[in-house]
Amino acid sequence: MGIQRVSSKWAKTAVLQRSRIVNEYIPVTRKYSRQTLERMTELFESNYIKPDRGTYGNGVMRVKTTRLYEPVVSSEDSTTDTEVSEETNDRNLPDEPEASAVTSRATYLTTTYQLQYGTEERSFHSLDELERALNDRIQEREYIIQQGISLMKHEDLPFDLRVLTQKNLQHNWETTGILGRVAAPGKIITNIHGGGRLATFEELVLPNLQQDGFKKLRTELYRLGIHTAVQLQTSFPRLKEIGIDIALDEAGRPWILEVNTLPGIYAFGLLPDKEAYRKIKRYAIAYGRLPSKKSKSSRPSPKAQASSAKKRVRR
Repeated sequence: MGIQRVSSKWAKTAVLQRSRIVNEYIPVTRKYSRQTLERMTELFESNYIKPDRGTYGNGVMRVKTTRLYEPVVSSEDSTTDTEVSEETNDRNLPDEPEASAVTSRATYLTTTYQLQYGTEERSFHSLDELERALNDRIQEREYIIQQGISLMKHEDLPFDLRVLTQKNLQHNWETTGILGRVAAPGKIITNIHGGGRLATFEELVLPNLQQDGFKKLRTELYRLGIHTAVQLQTSFPRLKEIGIDIALDEAGRPWILEVNTLPGIYAFGLLPDKEAYRKIKRYAIAYGRLPSKKSKSSRPSPKAQASSAKKRVRR
């Protein structure tokens, strides 16, 4: 039996939400619809809209909602203001609090939706306009909408983490690595394919949390990787590896953005900890993700294969 892969973000999220432990780490996430768009933009200043099936951050959009109360200006207001300013020259008039005039004025709410896709940004002043712009990109595909997390930053650029958890040689789940990804300037995603860059966990987190906070977070993420894998395996029993995309908010709290069941492992080989990478490859070979050295060495070279084919033709 092969290694199980699950492409639907919503299917994985729905399974994880059934775990009391893991659900605490999941931002509010819903299937995308007009109704959920309206509700989520009411609840959260920032929301991410993602394809249910997709990789490398392709198709991800962000909506930021801004609400302002503007004063209602009328001709009566301007006349009253003029009269008051003239009458204030009379010394016999009692002093009245200026704030009462401001607080009694009517106000109206203005809402602006800022949609970003890649580095392109557009603004809309109604939910209908926003929905039409989103539907132009979504078309008939299934999407999800997720509460946006204000990411911790490194050198003023947002970053997230990838936690790798694998089946070890004893067939138990083990978290084997954590790496960081820093977003390119102006981008809303951190994926390397989208221009982001790799960084070590220590490089990104230590300046923000110091040594004690760093150690505590590392322990928490290693445990969270195992809890997440165990929970997913209740519905997807042939999983052997997962990559968890983790956001750290500005207070250092981790959030699960999504889980990948075909995680990239070669990026870990670009980090300084080569021993960790050797373990990652050893486990991947054991459960069949990577070919073993024996199978590589036993396989005839292209030249040998060509020579053997010529011999068969001569016969």
